[in-house]
Amino acid sequence: MTIFHKGMSLTTVLVALSLFSSLFLAINQWASYQRKNANHIYQRYQALQIAENQQQRQFLGLSCDPLVEQNGLTFQVSCQGNGVKVRYILGEIQL
Repeated sequence: MTIFHKGMSLTTVLVALSLFSSLFLAINQWASYQRKNANHIYQRYQALQIAENQQQRQFLGLSCDPLVEQNGLTFQVSCQGNGVKVRYILGEIQL
């Protein structure tokens, strides 16, 4: 006796495609958030390095650089007394 199996129905194909596209969109959105967060952390790390460098310059009696360009980004630096403030696109750091 021969048993015939039905193929996939159109509904099954559409459900599979919608599940795949939902999963793809969720992963894509998560990856976008991770890239944005990594960019923010990297810029903050650069600003901290610049602030520490400017504090060392002050300690050695050298002048404070008002603008520092690094990796295509411009950081605005203001030195007041013993403190250093570095402003960048996504925020600012103060030491």
